[in-house]
Amino acid sequence: MFTKWRDIAYLKQFFEENIHDLQSGFFGDITVREAVFRTKNEAKLMHTRIKRIAKEGIKDSGNTLQDLVFTQLHKDDFSIQHLQSKAYGQTYPSWLRLYAVRIESNLYVVSGGAIKLTKTMQERPHLIAELNKLKATVEYLREEGLFSGEDYDFIEIGSHDKR
Repeated sequence: MFTKWRDIAYLKQFFEENIHDLQSGFFGDITVREAVFRTKNEAKLMHTRIKRIAKEGIKDSGNTLQDLVFTQLHKDDFSIQHLQSKAYGQTYPSWLRLYAVRIESNLYVVSGGAIKLTKTMQERPHLIAELNKLKATVEYLREEGLFSGEDYDFIEIGSHDKR
């Protein structure tokens, strides 16, 4: 997602195709050009923040993705295991979203992400597709028995990852 969110051609096409949503008033009076550069900058900040917190959270349990980045997808979802989650970009209001399944406080399986310009996910096909991917991710994790952090190998988060 971060590669797409920093691709000017992709962003320009996305915002032109969704111009009505972009200029509906929720995000103020914004042009396609402004939206492209805002998204690029916000994606960079979001990616850097998530990587930093994930790395620090391995050493410091008080600084986790759950506490600082991800929140439950639905306000009425209080299940502990396999919590469908979302992360917002850092600016307010943010239209960037990452969607993931929470395994532990600092372990998430990301299913995808989107630019959300509407109030609900059910209003646009690209957002419905993200909901479907999230549900498929939950089902896959269930089928494979990937329910706890012990089910995952340690993943080193290093500076070699430039995305």
